[in-house]
Amino acid sequence: MRNVTLFFASFFLGAFLLWGEKVYAQCSQVGWVASVTPGCGAKIIDLDNGQVYRAVLGADQLIGGQTISFSTAIAPMPQGCAPNGNGQVVSLTCISDTLPCAAHFGYYPDVNDGLQFNFVGNVYDPQTQICHWDFGDGSVAIGKNVVHSFSQKGDYAVCLKVIDPFGCVAEYCETLKVEAQNGNGCGFDMRVTAVGTQLSGKVFPVNSQNATTLQSVVWYSSKSSNILATTPDLSIPLPGFGSYLVCAQYNVTNPDGTITCAATKCQELTVAEPGCVNPVMVNTTTLCPGQSSLYSPVCGCNGVLYGNECEAISAGISSWWAGDCAAQGSTCNARVDVKILSGSLDNGYTAQFINKSTGNYSYTQFDFGDDSDIRESSWDTLIHTYPAGGIYRTNLTTWKAGGCLSSAIQLVVTDALNMCVSSLPEGTDYVRPGDANRDGKANVYDLLNLGVGHSTVGSPRPDAHTNWSYQFSPNWFESLLSSHVNYKHLDCDGNGIVNEYDADVVTQNYVPIVPTLISFVPNAPQVRIDFAQDTIVVNANNPAPLEIKGKVILGSPTLPALGVYGLAFSLNYPEYVGHNPSADYKSDFYGSPNHMLWLAKDNYDQRQLDLGVTRKNGLTASGYGLIAEVTFRADFIIVIDVIERGVNEAIPFTVPIRGIRAIDNMGNIKFISTPAQQDTVWIKLVGTTGTNDVLAQRISLAPNPASDFVTLFFGNLKVESIETINVFGQVLSQVQPGGNERNARLNVAGLSPGVYTLRVRTEKGVLEKQLVVGR
Repeated sequence: MRNVTLFFASFFLGAFLLWGEKVYAQCSQVGWVASVTPGCGAKIIDLDNGQVYRAVLGADQLIGGQTISFSTAIAPMPQGCAPNGNGQVVSLTCISDTLPCAAHFGYYPDVNDGLQFNFVGNVYDPQTQICHWDFGDGSVAIGKNVVHSFSQKGDYAVCLKVIDPFGCVAEYCETLKVEAQNGNGCGFDMRVTAVGTQLSGKVFPVNSQNATTLQSVVWYSSKSSNILATTPDLSIPLPGFGSYLVCAQYNVTNPDGTITCAATKCQELTVAEPGCVNPVMVNTTTLCPGQSSLYSPVCGCNGVLYGNECEAISAGISSWWAGDCAAQGSTCNARVDVKILSGSLDNGYTAQFINKSTGNYSYTQFDFGDDSDIRESSWDTLIHTYPAGGIYRTNLTTWKAGGCLSSAIQLVVTDALNMCVSSLPEGTDYVRPGDANRDGKANVYDLLNLGVGHSTVGSPRPDAHTNWSYQFSPNWFESLLSSHVNYKHLDCDGNGIVNEYDADVVTQNYVPIVPTLISFVPNAPQVRIDFAQDTIVVNANNPAPLEIKGKVILGSPTLPALGVYGLAFSLNYPEYVGHNPSADYKSDFYGSPNHMLWLAKDNYDQRQLDLGVTRKNGLTASGYGLIAEVTFRADFIIVIDVIERGVNEAIPFTVPIRGIRAIDNMGNIKFISTPAQQDTVWIKLVGTTGTNDVLAQRISLAPNPASDFVTLFFGNLKVESIETINVFGQVLSQVQPGGNERNARLNVAGLSPGVYTLRVRTEKGVLEKQLVVGR
């Protein structure tokens, strides 16, 4: 195909093309064939002005990627071909592979070496049009883009000669001034961008305290050596879409007017037509999670199903829908068109959004992708300004309660400077059902966030299920200010509302919390467990299951807990405790169960009982009181075995409280401590101590708790010795009362706050009393 002239005619509802004989009159335009759709023509981009054409007739022999000469005439869209908002619909009246014979070039110096220049030949097709360079210093080169180093400063006549196999010979020469350049920019820098094909740029001081002044600013691009502007600020229309290298060459003067520095700054810029697939944003190096770990399918605007958003973004896709392609548009279809109306490097970028959703939906939610307020009401057109350039991930979700659901994602590229892989956003933070705090686990900590967001309504999750896997979800309007967790993560079952059912999903995917040790802080409110008994006697002659009850208490009269909304922690019990210790919510501190979420989860492999409790009415609680009662059970034989392995045929039963997390009604962390020493129950065999309930009733303590002194009242019972024992079984002190005394006064001022055991040896046997030391 050297040169073919086409004549277009229409007849009734059909159309035909009459191919004429070869003629050698040049077609009027030069273009690049971007793509070809069989039966519906080709997309051609004019290489001189960037105009886009959709050639629906006369393009049957074209193939994508070739450069041609062509001429057009207005034509109707053929039946059966989808309309396309980008490009004028035409027929081709002339097609030729003979390209115009012309030569021109642009150039720019290396930023670090003023004697080295980059030359760019401005030709239509470097595959057929060969560039021959003569640099005016005896050196020559061949190629569209070449680099040449001059040996010294001076003026050089640089010439470009272009030839092709069809007899084309064209030459262009220009005098090039070579002088020293400052690689640091002389204290100034430059930026350029384009909104559509409107180019803007500026040269600006790097330091605001810079006392020097710009002089002789010259803007030019690699497409042409023609001067674009001579001012620090640049604003001109580009000839069309394409890749540009824009340069600013300038001098800097001192306050007295003397020139101190010369520099050239250049920036590459790709000005691309918006489309479904943006080739410049294809990122083949991205390592997306495999489908086994992150399968949350999305349907691209090109009709291809991707395993997740990461795969779609890496393929250069500009818009997609959540879910399988087969499900799109069945009952409702979210769709939004976006256009950047205006923008600049200094004043931000204004975008227009048009809602083109269809179907029987009742609710819409639109996220601009820049952490601004989410639009929840119905709308037709929105205008929004992005203060800074970038690529923003917008989302429109439409749904009807119990009915249709569609979620459309559109990447908004504000300007050409950000049309690059480095500006691509990450895929939205996926939801994993039950992980309401985004720590990668589902446990009682997540219950706290459910209480904060209880009853909040937002967009349902497309293709929602409760299995532990990543799932796409549009953002909700609300986020926790303390952790920036979007409320969509609180909707564990994906039905569009945060409520009690979401706690069931936490239980379904449960992982134990990490029982971190909480340090004792003297002036902080405490969570403690108080046991109902000091000592439990195990009778080997009367075997029975062991049952130990305790009360979980928050705060105290002297150290009340203030403004606590939710609380979660673990109780770590001994190895001889049986499966499924019970825990029951008590309303002394938090109030009515109707206003609470409660979760108790036994993790027997780790001998750990996780407890979580939170209000759901938005009101915090303050003071002190009971929040739960717990019951631990153990097999008689196992307990006997454990005791007999001990040195004193007695074992202390303690349940440390670990991993405490408390929040207020905004999700902010509240600091809660544990006692310095845990309450202890001593488990003993009958006969090792002689302890019995009748004997224990004859001795009393007062005051208890005590801070300075405590008095034991034992009447006419003869007491031989009184030992003070800590939680580790260590004897801290021993007192031997006189034979005729009816009480004994013990000094406890030197003991740390906590729970202690007083072992009392009498003529009737040995018994133990629990002593609480406080301040």
